[in-house]
Amino acid sequence: MAPPGVGQVVGWYVCTVLACAVFLTRLVVRWRRFNKFYVDDYLVATACLCLIGDLIIQHYMFNWGLTDPAHAAKQDTIKLLKMIIPGSTLYVTSLWLIKAGMVCFYKRLADRTHYQRIYNLVFTLLAATWLTIFFNIVFKCFPVDRIWDLDHPERACSHKQDQINYWITILFNITSDIIIICLPIAQVLRLRIPFKQKLGVLSIFLLGILVVITSIIRAIFSSQNKQLITCTVSMIETAMAIIASSLPVLRTLIFGSPRSAAYYNSRAYELSHSNAAKQSQLNAVTSSVVSNVAPDGTRASTNDSEDELVKGVLVDERHGGISVTTEYHVFHGRFSTPNVNAT
Repeated sequence: MAPPGVGQVVGWYVCTVLACAVFLTRLVVRWRRFNKFYVDDYLVATACLCLIGDLIIQHYMFNWGLTDPAHAAKQDTIKLLKMIIPGSTLYVTSLWLIKAGMVCFYKRLADRTHYQRIYNLVFTLLAATWLTIFFNIVFKCFPVDRIWDLDHPERACSHKQDQINYWITILFNITSDIIIICLPIAQVLRLRIPFKQKLGVLSIFLLGILVVITSIIRAIFSSQNKQLITCTVSMIETAMAIIASSLPVLRTLIFGSPRSAAYYNSRAYELSHSNAAKQSQLNAVTSSVVSNVAPDGTRASTNDSEDELVKGVLVDERHGGISVTTEYHVFHGRFSTPNVNAT
């Protein structure tokens, strides 16, 4: 019969492997589409490393008696207590890196100055909240050896400091998650996009909500001092956050290309040569012409990024116009297939 808690340890490994597999798929898709990576890719990659580090720490803690710390040997208890600071730091850092990666992604899509300012403000808030939590973890009980000093009860850390750290982490984590989930809604609502794309965007938002729910569940178990299940929910929360941050990149694999929302007019012209004995080799040339005109003659806006959450027609509410994208394809050869590069 397996020792108590082995099933949860297996769950830790499943969460880590699944999250890393989804992230690696994200990197493959990104490289195949653009032949480069972005800042958010590096941030989430670092978050994956933090998740792996957290898994290693929790595995050692399990071997030292995490399932029943009250009955663990003294030396094992000391080892457990020494893992509090690195374990907590890796957990918080991985989540905040994922949040920053999501904001980087949305910031790259923003085409208006006030959106850029909002995202910069969110970056500042993320940095401030992470620093607050980090310094509270490190200095809530100083010097830090008081945490695992079992021979001198008078040096024990204040329980009040643990409560302060608990509430700071929970409130900052859940509040920042909600803010990041709501960030792109204003942009998406202004797009006229097919139902399939709306479903794809909705799934990303829903998974973000599940991350918030998981954070709340973790807070409940943590308040009850159920350390093993708290560690398990922490792994689930981080893994879900990595998957949620990767969905915008992977949506082409799940929901197809978002290019159907633009209006395309194309006509192929076969070019022949009087002295040619056979058709020329396939050679496609694409020319794109964009018309963004509102009824009063001003230009309307388009959501136009090589790495988009959705691709659609953006309504200019100020002038009542819409943005229409027209693409013309000219290529050689009767059986040539045009290579469409959307603008």
